[in-house]
Amino acid sequence: MRKSIALGIAAVFVSGGVALAVQQGAAAKKLLVKSPPSGNKKIVYLSKNTTATLDLSYNDPISFGASFFIDIAGAAGGSQCMLLPSSGWSPIGTIGRKYKDPTLANGPVKVALIKQTPSGNFLLKVIAKSSAITFDPGGPTTSYNTNFKINGGGDEWCASNGTAVPTTNDGTKFLVKDDDGTTCVAACSSPSGAFLDLAPAF
Repeated sequence: MRKSIALGIAAVFVSGGVALAVQQGAAAKKLLVKSPPSGNKKIVYLSKNTTATLDLSYNDPISFGASFFIDIAGAAGGSQCMLLPSSGWSPIGTIGRKYKDPTLANGPVKVALIKQTPSGNFLLKVIAKSSAITFDPGGPTTSYNTNFKINGGGDEWCASNGTAVPTTNDGTKFLVKDDDGTTCVAACSSPSGAFLDLAPAF
């Protein structure tokens, strides 16, 4: 069973109260990084578990926006920060948010989803497809890390290479399924904070 792990804690003030922002494990049910000859690269990240949680009282990307950081180690690997601004988010279900940017006006991420069902299932998904993805799968990839963060002091959900063996691992495609790594690396950041959606003043 995948375990949600609190690796770091930061105090965040929400509506006069205090919430605790944490780092949670969100191991990759699927991670695909693809670089075809056409140059239209693709990233698919999916995490599904029963241990991670979503508290919209301080984790609402409609108010704060979000970011997705991915790092691929290897001969041609690299890292990239992808922004998902608040304007692209909308409600879905009782506890959930969905991001859409069909024209890729804000960057490579086309669709994203974060939700928790009444039965306790947690789902996080990011799909990016664009020539604006700046790195290749690695060929072969030795390790990877992802960090999905709600801006404005929200939680982070992390995945990393664990015990699963990639089914494809070369210079044009990396694919791993049902992995169990949950090590957190730093989320997207900016020295000035200028490119991240900021929390509203209370």
